[in-house]
Amino acid sequence: MKDKARFLNLMMTLGEIHNRQISDSLMEIYWITLEKFDDPECENVFHKLIYELKFFPKPADFVEQLVGAESDKAMEAWLKVVEAIRRYGNYQSVSFDDRVIHSCIEAMGGWPKLCEVLEDDLKWREKEFLRLYPIMKRRGKHPTYLIGQHEAENANSGFEVEAEVAKIGFNKKLKLVSE
Repeated sequence: MKDKARFLNLMMTLGEIHNRQISDSLMEIYWITLEKFDDPECENVFHKLIYELKFFPKPADFVEQLVGAESDKAMEAWLKVVEAIRRYGNYQSVSFDDRVIHSCIEAMGGWPKLCEVLEDDLKWREKEFLRLYPIMKRRGKHPTYLIGQHEAENANSGFEVEAEVAKIGFNKKLKLVSE
C-alpha cells in the first residue's frame, strides 16, 4: 500500500471495530507488511477483513488474502492467454488489458513460440506462467503488446510494419466506463 494516510485511516477503523488500541510499533509492522501490495487490493482486503473476522487480524491474515488474490489474478490472466492462443494463434499480434501478461509471455519465449506449444504441453506452460506472474508484476514496466509472427516476419524482411493488434480483455473495461 502506498497511500499511508488511507492506510492509517483503515487501521484506525479496524482498531475501533475490534476495540483495540494500535501502538505506533504495531502500526509500523502492518505498514511494512502491506507496502509492497497495491492500494486497491489492500483496501479490498481491509473491507473484507472488517466484515468477516471476529478478531483483530494479524499481518499474516492480510498477506494470506493478498497472495491468494494475486494467485487468482495470475490464473485469470492465464485463462485469457489460453483463450487468445486458441482464438488468434501465433500470427496475430496481441495486446492484453493486463500488461503483466506481456512480460510473462516474453520471458517464456514470446507470443509465436507460446502459441506453437502442443495442447498437452500447455499445463507445463501454465505452471511456468503462474510462477512468473507475481515476479513480473513487481517489475512495473511492461511491453504494450506482443508481436505476432506476421509482424515479426514483415519487420525482418524490411517492410514497413503497421500491424493490426488484437485487443484482449479491454471490452470489459470499456463497458464499465460507458455505463
